[in-house]
Amino acid sequence: MLPPPPHRARVVHARFNPRAALAALLCWGGGVVCAQTLSDVVVSASRSEQKAMDTAASISLIQQDQIQEGQAQAHLSEALVRVPGVSALNRHNHAQDLQISVRGFGANSTFGARGLRILVDGIPGTVADGQGQISHIDLASAARIEVLRGPFSTLYGNASGGVIQVFTEQGRAGQQLTPYLETGSYGFDKGGIKASGEQDGINYLLDAGRLHSDGFRQHSAATRSNGNAKLTLDLGRGTQVQLVANTVSLNAQDPLGLTRTQWQQNERQAGHNALAYDTRKSVHQTQYGLVLTQQVDGLNSVVISPYYGERRTTQFLAGSAASGATPASNGVIKLSRTFYGLDAHWRHQDQLAGGPWHWVAGLDTNRNSDRRLTANNMAGIALPTAASHQDLRQYASNLDGYLQTEWRPEPRSTLGAGLRQSHTELGSTSNNAQPGSGQSRYNATTGLLSAQYHVRDDTHVYLAYGTGWDTPTLNQVAYNPATLLNSGVPNAGNFGLQAARTRQWELGLKSELADGARVQAAWFDARTRNDLVIGVSNGGRTAFTNAPQTSRQGLEFSAHVDLLRQLQLNSALTLMRATVDTPYTSYAGSSPVTIAAGRRIPGVAGRSLYTELLWQRADKAWEFAIEGRAVGNMAGNDANTAWASGYGWLNARWLTRQQLGPCLVTGFVRVDNLLNRSYVGSMIVNQANSQFYEPAPGRQWLLGVKALWRY
Repeated sequence: MLPPPPHRARVVHARFNPRAALAALLCWGGGVVCAQTLSDVVVSASRSEQKAMDTAASISLIQQDQIQEGQAQAHLSEALVRVPGVSALNRHNHAQDLQISVRGFGANSTFGARGLRILVDGIPGTVADGQGQISHIDLASAARIEVLRGPFSTLYGNASGGVIQVFTEQGRAGQQLTPYLETGSYGFDKGGIKASGEQDGINYLLDAGRLHSDGFRQHSAATRSNGNAKLTLDLGRGTQVQLVANTVSLNAQDPLGLTRTQWQQNERQAGHNALAYDTRKSVHQTQYGLVLTQQVDGLNSVVISPYYGERRTTQFLAGSAASGATPASNGVIKLSRTFYGLDAHWRHQDQLAGGPWHWVAGLDTNRNSDRRLTANNMAGIALPTAASHQDLRQYASNLDGYLQTEWRPEPRSTLGAGLRQSHTELGSTSNNAQPGSGQSRYNATTGLLSAQYHVRDDTHVYLAYGTGWDTPTLNQVAYNPATLLNSGVPNAGNFGLQAARTRQWELGLKSELADGARVQAAWFDARTRNDLVIGVSNGGRTAFTNAPQTSRQGLEFSAHVDLLRQLQLNSALTLMRATVDTPYTSYAGSSPVTIAAGRRIPGVAGRSLYTELLWQRADKAWEFAIEGRAVGNMAGNDANTAWASGYGWLNARWLTRQQLGPCLVTGFVRVDNLLNRSYVGSMIVNQANSQFYEPAPGRQWLLGVKALWRY
């Protein structure tokens, strides 16, 4: 980690356009907050410990109390709402993943998280083809979440948007036991128990929890069980071993999306034929990992991180008959996956020409092997396999090498550079007479250049440029567009898809204006060639194509202000323009649609604002907070003929902490959507039957209690 500069200098002022300036001023007046203290240590940007202030990147840190205290801890969106540039839309449908996008990347993903890299305790949640899963993330035991956005994410490989890293709590000295329980609207219940401690060089944490919800909408009940374990061993002589294991089991009904008419008539109803075909999803996953850190000497260290996991998913899709009597062809998908990999890197810190210098060099390899089976869905029952059904063995693998360095040639300036050579391969082999065999290979050299200038000890400006890429996923090559347009065309897969290539700039400022006042601002511009977009959406299935060119530009602003009488004001502002630059043709059903230049990328709001006013007693025994959220309108399809209006909501929470003998008891009450607003919380992008709309619930309440017992 480079030391801070020893000088002070005159503050510089960044210029914004009038709309941005007005929005920023309103935020400041209402209190603006970023998700971290700039002096906090992060690791995502440089793969080494470094103050957030000293990174030439947009990086936000969400602390443990922001993740857990007074929160349902049911979805990652609860925490990510605090981060500018990130959209994590809660579908209120456990059968579908959160719609997560970073600076507009990943907004059109139909399965899992795309365009960003996900890691938990250094172990990837993103597999070799770039598809990520978040269902295994255990918020009840999360200590912090780092969110990296922009050019630096290119050094993590197959992800142009950003990196989300979750870190599990460390046990404290002695032994602790924490049971927790929550209950709320729509039959929501969540409970579990957490044990942790540290003694004689052994640090551990174990957490097991279960969540159940009857669901806000018809046919949306869900049950999910999570387990998370971390064991850290200090073996002496600079050797530390961290063992991690997590598991998730999910069974959820799928209410599907609604048409606009359905949403206006009854937002709580299930979508077309969801009941007739008993649409649903089950997931069972286990993952294991090891992080070995060896301090070679005072200047060098080695980190080796192998992992292995298994995931089984079964999903029932809807058909066309209201009675469910007509089988939904290939309407049952069973996917069995094993995934494993290794990251190994060498870290070095030294002096170069009298200035601090460090570099990281590493190798990253991952592989997932899949068995994909399909069957017909007859009224919620999987019919025996027929000759027309898919039986595929698929795989994705990557082998990447990377080098990253940072040097401070003089006290006020820091220069950074990085390079990553990537090779990714996708393949599929059909086990029956049906087509589906194919293979694609992708190669890329991506890089990063950055410069940071320390205007004064507490104010830094920086400029960064990076090139990145996103390969197609196995899900994106599953269907040939011609097959979805004409059922008589055999499905040979979509292995002709190209990888998307992105060039992006970022200009940023970070400042700790005074004690308790911290600000971050960043302007970004990303241009993508061969962007991966939906080419055909028909019968609940999606085929992808390449859009010649798209772009994403915007401004992020976040800050924190401590006011009088234990008041804090927190916000995050995003202004973004994500558009198609070159026209292309897409298909809704069998009808061609020209996607003209200037059309907005669906699933991306042009503006969003989060603000929190928090009062906390000096001894933290009581706290009260009001949260506000405003989001602009959002397109539901590439043609921009379907829209969800912008919306705003207010939440309130009250929390108390009381010491009762050996136990610290924390209780809370929260009410979401205080004003009982009706709005669309998420959009199913390019849904062929115009079932774009996923409504959010009205006013809802939640009660929770936990007891920390030290012994």
